[in-house]
Amino acid sequence: MATLSEFDSKKLLSDYGLAITKETIVKNSIDGILAVETLGYPVVAKLCGQEIQHKTDVDGIRLNLRNSKDLEKAIDELLEKNGEGQEILIAQQVNGKREFIAGYHIDPDFGPVLMFGVGGIFTEAISDVNFRLLPSSRETIRDLIFEIKSQSLLGEFRGEDAVAIDDLIDALEAIAKCGIDNSKISSIDVNPIIISKGKPIAVDALVITS
Repeated sequence: MATLSEFDSKKLLSDYGLAITKETIVKNSIDGILAVETLGYPVVAKLCGQEIQHKTDVDGIRLNLRNSKDLEKAIDELLEKNGEGQEILIAQQVNGKREFIAGYHIDPDFGPVLMFGVGGIFTEAISDVNFRLLPSSRETIRDLIFEIKSQSLLGEFRGEDAVAIDDLIDALEAIAKCGIDNSKISSIDVNPIIISKGKPIAVDALVITS
């Protein structure tokens, strides 16, 4: 088993049409500050590597970095705690009140499976996810989306636009196609997908290969 880094996982998925954050990889704070000249503030700084799967478990994320001073401090802290030479992912901060999870895996009995549900840090606690066998039609994927118990999250929500369902279907199709096209992929985990101005944006992803 091998795990792609977050950056490589999202790059692969974006090649299939998944909308991801604008981001880059740096190894020090100087390069990070230069990179943000293109990305623009606010940004997020994260540890990024094949061995880092759950960044919150290693205190590997710094959010809401709004200027070069904050960014420099964040990168230096991450490198100090985890060792020089680590890669740091710098990504645009995506804000939204709704987070979803999507994924792909190979069931030993039924084959390729697509998953969708309520995401973010409460995924396991809420356990509002559903599954469909692949390949699936767009209508089947639409049904998968609307099977969640928290359907109110799909409409207008706390001053935010309703979810662009066709865009969300596109995102799930991209994840499914990536898995099906690459026989060595055993699982894909995209969590969270944040809804920003109605559009789904993949903020974190993990691809595991056999």
